[in-house]
Amino acid sequence: FVHRYGLAGSSNTTGDDQKKLDVLANELFINMLKSSYTVYIMASEENENLVEVEIPKQGKYIVCFDPLDGSSNIDCLVTIGSIFGIWKKPENFKEPIDAVLQSGEYIRCAGYAVYGSAC
Repeated sequence: FVHRYGLAGSSNTTGDDQKKLDVLANELFINMLKSSYTVYIMASEENENLVEVEIPKQGKYIVCFDPLDGSSNIDCLVTIGSIFGIWKKPENFKEPIDAVLQSGEYIRCAGYAVYGSAC
C-alpha cells in the first residue's frame, strides 16, 4: 500500500474528493465481480456510469456498492467499510438502467463489511 494514501485528484458521483484507496477499492471490487461470472451489471458510488460486464462473463445478479464508505476518515483511523446490495436481474427490461433501478422489496441481500484499526 505504499503511496496509496492521500487524494487521487478526482471526485466521485456525489462530489466527494476521492482518496487513492477509494480508487483502488473500486478497481478491486469491479475486477473481482467481473471475474466471478455471476454479475450482469454494477453501480458504484465511484463511477458516474453503470459498469457493464462483457457478455461471455455476464451473470444473473446486479450489484450496487460503495467500495470504501467513510474514506474521508481514513487519516483519522476511524472505522470504514464497504456497503453493497444485490438484486436478481429481472426477466423483462429495456435498458440496463431499468434492471438496476429496482424496488428494495426485490433485494436478495445487502451488507456492510467493517474495516477498522485493531486495538
